[in-house]
Amino acid sequence: MDYEIIIPSHRPQLSREAQLCVKEFNNRLFNGAGYLSFSKLINDCIVSSGFEKIIICNDKARPANAAVVKILTMLDEGWGVVALYRFGFFGFKKDLIRKIGFFDERYTGGGYEDNDIILRLKEADVSYYENEEIEYIYLPTSWNYEISSSAADHYYAKWKLENDTYTRRLPEEDYEYDIGPFKNTGFTAFEKSVLLPVRRNLKEQTMLVDLVSMP
Repeated sequence: MDYEIIIPSHRPQLSREAQLCVKEFNNRLFNGAGYLSFSKLINDCIVSSGFEKIIICNDKARPANAAVVKILTMLDEGWGVVALYRFGFFGFKKDLIRKIGFFDERYTGGGYEDNDIILRLKEADVSYYENEEIEYIYLPTSWNYEISSSAADHYYAKWKLENDTYTRRLPEEDYEYDIGPFKNTGFTAFEKSVLLPVRRNLKEQTMLVDLVSMP
């Protein structure tokens, strides 16, 4: 067994319901109470895991067994991130994090983390599969969007889109988390990506690094 499903949550009833959906698989709950950043929460899940393949399952996700198998199979085929309900139910290998870095903890309050990771996948030429193909409970978010303006400010300071070209303007932070050395996973190219309609133009847009703006 080389994977685990992590359910980060601070809502016991919802997390137990989600856990029942994946009871046939290696899974565990992760205490998500007190986090101000989705990125910090996911990074802590990654660091706490002793497995190479990780599936993050939101407590509102209700996946069938076939969805778990699909993620694990696609990861073995070289996909970088497989998201069967956007970032509410998604999987990746630790080698992806070793390649592109951890989630950016400068995003606070919820929001923009998914956009950021997708741009970093494009930058690294790593494939991304995104869909909405599992059952998902629609409830109000538990993240505090009142402080998300700082996340928006950071996103637009980090990435600039002009004339169908993305320019990186800020580097990733080094969090010095230890998840071991790169294991030489071969990832398929970003061109193979399957994107939701709102993101499909990402395949045509180009990516540049603005070294002048790097601190």
